Amino acid sequence: MFALVGRSIESLRQVARGLGTVLKHAAREPITKEFPDTMPQLAGHFRGRLALAVNPQTGDHLCISCLQCERVCPDKCIQITSHKSPETNKPELINFKIDHGLCMFCGLCTEVCPTNCIINTNDFEMADYSRESLVYDLKKLTLTQDESAHYYSKKELPMPKPKPKPAAKPAAGAAAAKPAADKPAGKPEAKAEAKPEAKPESAEAKPAAAAPEAKAAEESAAKPAETQAKAEDSAAKAIETQAKTVETATKAEETAAKSGETQQKAEEVLKAAEASTKTEESSEKPEEKTREIDLGRVPAKSDEAAETKAAEEPKKEGEQ
Repeated sequence: MFALVGRSIESLRQVARGLGTVLKHAAREPITKEFPDTMPQLAGHFRGRLALAVNPQTGDHLCISCLQCERVCPDKCIQITSHKSPETNKPELINFKIDHGLCMFCGLCTEVCPTNCIINTNDFEMADYSRESLVYDLKKLTLTQDESAHYYSKKELPMPKPKPKPAAKPAAGAAAAKPAADKPAGKPEAKAEAKPEAKPESAEAKPAAAAPEAKAAEESAAKPAETQAKAEDSAAKAIETQAKTVETATKAEETAAKSGETQQKAEEVLKAAEASTKTEESSEKPEEKTREIDLGRVPAKSDEAAETKAAEEPKKEGEQ
């Protein structure tokens, strides 16, 4: 009796303890968040979608086409297209592709990048309807200047150094002034008379000297675009030639298969012809024997019996 009362009291105590925890949590705010209305606060080094950052201060692209990320990638999902610049004699980026359908987000490419150009963003919503749409090109991968500044501050990355500007070409006026200074000095009266006349000439020479400089600057600015277009054309031609070689290889395989089939058919026809000739020879042999018997070449059994009887009759007469 006492044991039953003790058990009932213990069970009531446990029920009261559970109701106490329920009432305690009922007054608290909910911990769960409704995604995607409220986004989670991810860590700075979260390995999400890959992207290419630009200089947050100048907006220049940071990729130098060193191909280290392409070499270190274990899935071989990075493809870089570049060419050697004729002006700087350094590799220049043309296109950058990453197949996020193959990427396993290991972060090795971000570690080996010498300029901190390729980084892992906090974007993890990458679901799509086709595998081709998961291949990001240079336009999709490149971040804006504000986004790059946000990730640089969140990941605590050092600010990149600005690219060195190309050295300015010497002015044409300074080059024209050197030969004039090298000439021997004339009479002082000639100098005094030549000074007022030289001023308008120098004023007229300045715009004439500035015109070729502007043309040279325009030509130098147009050269990278031309080289980039040529490189793109050459890449397209290489892809076309590769497709043609694949087509020719498939055609050659088809023709080889067809020739093999025709050879097999020819062998079968030859075997059938040989079999037919053998059957014809076997059928012709008895016909030849019958012909020989008919022509008298081979004596028949009836003739042989008649000859033996004719030979035996004189023997019997002699005996009688």
